Formats: sequence, structure tokens, C-alpha cells
Amino acid sequence: MTEAARDERDIVCPHCKKPFTGELLPGAAERYRGFKCPHCKLFVPAERAADRSG
Repeated sequence: MTEAARDERDIVCPHCKKPFTGELLPGAAERYRGFKCPHCKLFVPAERAADRSG
């Protein structure tokens, strides 16, 4: 995968409230697209991921 094709975001986990930079995990359906928190190891759906930049 090229750098341009990556979808990395700075987000805050809604579970543990810790910030991290995560790469969007693709999924067959919208509900399976999201991030894996490196702190609490839980799945964060893309629509629930709070962006740190704003």
C-alpha cells in the first residue's frame, strides 16, 4: 500500500480517552471500518472516532 492510499488520523479513543494515531482498518461493511486502540486494544468504529485536529 502506498503512502497516499493510507488513511491515518489522530484520534481519541472513546473507551479509554487516550489520543493515538491510527490507520483506518478496511471492512466489508461500514460498521467494520475503524481503528484499533493501542492502549485499551478495543475496536473504535470510524464514525465514533473523535478527531484530535479540530
